[in-house]
Amino acid sequence: MPSTLKAGDLRQLLAKANAKWTIDEKLKDTDTVPTHPTGGDLTKFVKVSAVPRVDVTPFFKTVTSNPYLLQRRIDQGFLNLKDLPIELQNPIVLKEPGPTPLKSNLQPIGGGGGGSAVDWRNRFGWPWLTKIKDQGGCESCWVFSAVGVVEAMVRIEHTIWSLRSEGDVHDGLGVGCAQTGGPPTAFNWMQANGVADPGCWPYEQSNLPYKPTADRDGRTVKLSGYTTLSNIDDQKAWIDNVGPLSACFTVYNDFFWYSSGVYTANPSTGVAGGHCIVIVGYDDSLQAWLVRNSWNTGWGMAGYCWFGHGQADIDNNAKYGVPGANVNPDPWTKRRAHNGSLYESGDGQLNRNFELWTLAPGNAIRHYWRDGVSLQWSVAETQGNDCYASPCVTGTTYNRNFEYVYETTSQGATGCRLHHRYFDQASGTWGDGGLFGPQEPDDVEGLAGFIQGNYNAPGNFEVVVRTGNGTLKHWWRANGPGGPMTWSQSAQFGSDIQLSAASLVQRFDDGLDVICVTAAGAMQRYFRPSAGAAWQACETFARGVSSPPVMIAGQYGATDETVMGNYELCVAVDGVIQHWWKGSPENLASIWTMSTTFGENVKQVLGLIQSSFGFDLEVIALLNDGTLQHYWRYSSDLSWHAGPIFGSTVS
Repeated sequence: MPSTLKAGDLRQLLAKANAKWTIDEKLKDTDTVPTHPTGGDLTKFVKVSAVPRVDVTPFFKTVTSNPYLLQRRIDQGFLNLKDLPIELQNPIVLKEPGPTPLKSNLQPIGGGGGGSAVDWRNRFGWPWLTKIKDQGGCESCWVFSAVGVVEAMVRIEHTIWSLRSEGDVHDGLGVGCAQTGGPPTAFNWMQANGVADPGCWPYEQSNLPYKPTADRDGRTVKLSGYTTLSNIDDQKAWIDNVGPLSACFTVYNDFFWYSSGVYTANPSTGVAGGHCIVIVGYDDSLQAWLVRNSWNTGWGMAGYCWFGHGQADIDNNAKYGVPGANVNPDPWTKRRAHNGSLYESGDGQLNRNFELWTLAPGNAIRHYWRDGVSLQWSVAETQGNDCYASPCVTGTTYNRNFEYVYETTSQGATGCRLHHRYFDQASGTWGDGGLFGPQEPDDVEGLAGFIQGNYNAPGNFEVVVRTGNGTLKHWWRANGPGGPMTWSQSAQFGSDIQLSAASLVQRFDDGLDVICVTAAGAMQRYFRPSAGAAWQACETFARGVSSPPVMIAGQYGATDETVMGNYELCVAVDGVIQHWWKGSPENLASIWTMSTTFGENVKQVLGLIQSSFGFDLEVIALLNDGTLQHYWRYSSDLSWHAGPIFGSTVS
């Protein structure tokens, strides 16, 4: 039954109890309590008394990709510096309270306790949580709670925004808007099926038949399992060393009124049901959990709440966590964070292997890979005999297939063309996508920029490449269901272009950006605002450039999932690598800045990614003698470091 509680009645109750939380001061004493749908099934909440205690230390001994959590685990004695690969031995200064003063070096300080306060909204100087969501009129809080944890863990472990769809899980389960439940149901479904992005299937409240896009398999974050926690100390340590938790509690009618402060329940106001949320932090000085709700930003502290320990059964019910190693981002999530010959796949024990394809003797293509645990490079397969230059690679929504496009050697009367190959994840075999692109007398003379865009589902392939007359040509392949999947020319644009490059990126506003090198040795950006629109020449920058650049859209500047991060660009000039960046890519007036130079004897940059290892930039360079070298930039101090020389294009 709807509550008859009035704002004035609740104010009297709070004053009598000396409560440390408040309701909106704008409410009149005669206003009746507002309500929100909840959805937690009190009969399905698992009690802590029914759950054996789990040893959480093995989870904390995993070498996380997140450098800040890695430092926390070292400082607390869960990991030893000497056991880490050299690439991960970088000092980080952690500026947050802890059980003992945190040191600025990598020496462990001992002790296994958690920090005295943790807030994942903005921790270690970075934002980690997507914008507050709204479950609307449906009893779906239990889905929002579980999906919220998975979504947060992708960001924390792989440092990339990955907005997920509660509707994909809710409707995939086949439940209606009025169906209540508990987080394990949602976690179990995601473990079996993954969780897709809203563009694949959105959250809706009309009980529509579940019909995700045809490429759902390649748009899902995979989940290999979750952990049930029953001990409060373990739960705090988990939040400190891993990330947020899913939790449920009994909703009393006073909770709907919460505005700020530390919530303590007034059972006399009556039970409204059960509710599930995400715990994204805690503060021992407040004796409270930091709760993320799903009632939009108009409720509470812009959607958040300090929830007192032990209140409303929140600590009588089990909580649920997802180990960082158990989330595997999809190619759609990471499609802007890589370009050129280098790609970070979801393969390997910790879902963070590097994959690299380069030119090899005999005009073949050689595949290298780096194990995500040992960080050691190895050689995989070699194939083909018509490759002129190293390919541009991506992972696609075709079941996470690897796909690449490269310039061919001369094909007789047809001149150089473009060749598409793909690795079919289902069969584990390579397929030949065939030749396409310009032919004589206007054949291909440059590296191809190659991406999967968001037109249609599966999204169209887009390619921009230089042709023999010094212009750029844009080609695309329609990938929609039932289409012939044939390549078509879209436009020819530009002039006096010396080099095309792996520098094609689709912006959040659906525009396309590409960088090329002019005959004068400058880099030039071209922009297409929308499908069918004309390409426009934009700014030029740099000078003396005679090798193709590689460009990505990274996570610096991406303050939430709706904001595009900075452009990051690396190019070889006079034997060294120049790093350039441009903030706010969708702002046409923003300028390019060269931050530094690094490396030596570099002929060309082949690939660039922003990896799961913190917000590090990773570069593969072709050296003058034909060998390959890995460079990376630490996110903590923005310093570049030379990694191993591990392969060759000439032997």
